[in-house]
Amino acid sequence: MKIGREKRSSNPLLALIVASTLAAPTLASNLNVNVEAGKSDSTSKQLITIPYAFYNKNTGVAAAGVVAANGLFQPQVTALLNAFVGSNGTTNLFSYLSDYQLPIGERLFVDAMFMYSDWGETESFQNGNPNYLDERAGSNDSDKDDFIEAEGTDKHFRLKLKYVLPIGDGKHSPIHTYKVRRGLLEPGSGSGGNNWNPFKGGRSTVVIEPFYRNQDFEDIATNAHFQSETSGVKLNLEYDNTDWYQNPSSGSRQTVSVTRDWGQSDTSSTWTAVQFEWSKYISLAPTSNSRQRVLALNFWTSDVPTWNSSSRNGEGVEQFHRAPLFEGSTLGGLDRQRGFATNRFSDRSAVNYAVEYRHSPISNPFASMPLVNKLYIPWWQWVAFVEAGRVADNWSFNDLHKDMKVSAGLGVRINVFGLIIRADGSVSEDGGAVQMFFNHTY
Repeated sequence: MKIGREKRSSNPLLALIVASTLAAPTLASNLNVNVEAGKSDSTSKQLITIPYAFYNKNTGVAAAGVVAANGLFQPQVTALLNAFVGSNGTTNLFSYLSDYQLPIGERLFVDAMFMYSDWGETESFQNGNPNYLDERAGSNDSDKDDFIEAEGTDKHFRLKLKYVLPIGDGKHSPIHTYKVRRGLLEPGSGSGGNNWNPFKGGRSTVVIEPFYRNQDFEDIATNAHFQSETSGVKLNLEYDNTDWYQNPSSGSRQTVSVTRDWGQSDTSSTWTAVQFEWSKYISLAPTSNSRQRVLALNFWTSDVPTWNSSSRNGEGVEQFHRAPLFEGSTLGGLDRQRGFATNRFSDRSAVNYAVEYRHSPISNPFASMPLVNKLYIPWWQWVAFVEAGRVADNWSFNDLHKDMKVSAGLGVRINVFGLIIRADGSVSEDGGAVQMFFNHTY
């Protein structure tokens, strides 16, 4: 049973649990989320605890651990706690709770996410590098080295109130039971993927999302202080007409959102952002060496209509009503333009197109790996993808479709206890990057 798909987009380092699965206990597949064909349902809690280690240039060598639980409080609830400590002094704590059904109505659910990071050193693509005074950091034509190396803290909190509308597949119950066999959806048990009609199929959800984030950085080279603080509410309307929220093979998903910050924080001004995302999944015929093949398409666009308006604060300083670089129209990182660094590009408007070919082989090498074969890894995928997109200082079709940035690469997806772990290697004009996270990009 599950009310929908959640990207859980906060700590990309969690994906590295695959490298340390030898420490994981053996447990059954998540029967409360997806019922395995031929097995009876269960409401027992499932818990996994995994220590792991990793290295990247922002943390150095790091020691970490993750605890994940299914069926906590309620059968459909998922909870996660992740923490790491890096050799350069970076520390991070990330917690997440999803799909808790509120007692005031069976259709109302809540997600909660909290993250605290204390960075010993990190790259932030914002103005302040004295070597690039004549350009705006993060713009489409900005130099890849136009960033500041900073240390400081990042505090992030989001609360999602989700209401499943009584139409389509959600008409009779807000929770859908998916039947799977060896990790893939059994025909006829999906929640959509056929005709595009919100009143006959698929699941429609209204989401009200209060949020708060505060990045407080100090430039290591110049000791200059940079603080970005924002708080507000994001309103989403999503129509998920895929056959399966977790690993879709047919159907589509559309989301439109409006985000508003009323300038209540001391360091922020008011701003508004509007975004739209569309994904389409096309099932391709299996071959002699594949269990499933899917062509996944994605389109995303964003605009901050308040970008060029401004006002004076209490000290008489002009403030533009612009979203911080980690909100609004941003490209680069985990989900969009994976060949570039996180938040590499930011401006008033953005557009991004992506195509993924997802191939699930019949052979499963993990079934014969010592110790690893004790884990429940029913399938894996290799993925080929390409993306094209850009940011601009206005939403103009012509401006957003010239001199576009391109990322292309290959990836691997692994289903571990019902959690899709991914690692994507991508190249771009900046050189390239490896992005690690969990769940599909879209």
